[in-house]
Amino acid sequence: MNKFISSSLSSKILFLGVSMRTKGGMASVLASYAQYIEGMRFVPTWRLGNNLVKLGYAVQAWVRTWFLCKFDRHLEIVHIHGAAYASFDRSRLFIKLAKRYGQKVILHEHAADFVEYYRQTADKEKILETIRLCDRLIVLSKSWKAFFVSIGVEECKICVLNNIVSPPAWIDVPRPDDKLHLMYMGEISKRKGGFDLLQAMSEHKDYFKDKLLLRMGGNEVDGDVRSFIIGNGLSDFVTYEGWISGRQKVECLIWADVYILPSYNEGLPVAILEAMAYRHPVISTPVGGIPEVIRDGINGRLIRPGDAEAIAEAVRYYIEQDGRVKIQGEEAYKAVQDFFPESVFADLKAVYESVLNSEALYG
Repeated sequence: MNKFISSSLSSKILFLGVSMRTKGGMASVLASYAQYIEGMRFVPTWRLGNNLVKLGYAVQAWVRTWFLCKFDRHLEIVHIHGAAYASFDRSRLFIKLAKRYGQKVILHEHAADFVEYYRQTADKEKILETIRLCDRLIVLSKSWKAFFVSIGVEECKICVLNNIVSPPAWIDVPRPDDKLHLMYMGEISKRKGGFDLLQAMSEHKDYFKDKLLLRMGGNEVDGDVRSFIIGNGLSDFVTYEGWISGRQKVECLIWADVYILPSYNEGLPVAILEAMAYRHPVISTPVGGIPEVIRDGINGRLIRPGDAEAIAEAVRYYIEQDGRVKIQGEEAYKAVQDFFPESVFADLKAVYESVLNSEALYG
């Protein structure tokens, strides 16, 4: 596998973020970095578990980061992957630690709910002070850049960097039917719209049951997916498969015709980009960076969050106009080219070189 960032550059960088063993988009991004960055040095700051596990990860991360910042003469940049709420508070500790020892800091914001976090907090200035300590803020889309500029972050500090999606892998997946194959992958939660999708299936099951197969994969956050499927008589055409990864994920992506993720808020989901890489049109919502990659009627359909009827209508569209699946899938593949590793790491390398070759930008 090609390494797009060499050890001569990566030796100057320390990466911090959630454990790669954790489920979710940020962990997937970090795992992709580990594949393509030679000699990547990474310290996990958090892992899903009880409070003792979380505290243990935070303490060991602080100690390891302190040691490297104080004694490693090669280290120049601390690249922190974070989100909102407790994740941002945790990032603040590492930002201050790194700056205390003269390191340059890049904060890489993955939060889908940072707008809500910022609006709800009583101490907005503290958030801004933390971001202003950083030399660069990396965000996932132009719309997120516009948001951070609107709250007072210096535009010159903000870089838009695409999430990484790996090029598609191909295995033989039998197709014994002519139904529409619909795929949902992500946490099964209210925020992601998983139960809105199930509600749409339930309200129109007499129509969908003979024309559609829906597979859902992801960790349960809100509610009991299997109980909903059984209780609403959806078992004939809807299956829940738990967390999907590795070869099983590839098999699901090849099996699918259309991908759906009717979220209420997002950054820019890696799962959507993966589906586009496999030439699938996407049904989603115009939140976060999604409208920057999904164009309604061109490579997918955009619907209002929480609208079960609109979900049903979008799925019906691909059943009744099945020729649009292939046409829009090809458009989706064209749109995702800038998210493949070679392009993303060229942009990331430019960010690192800019930080290394310039004075810190303080607000």
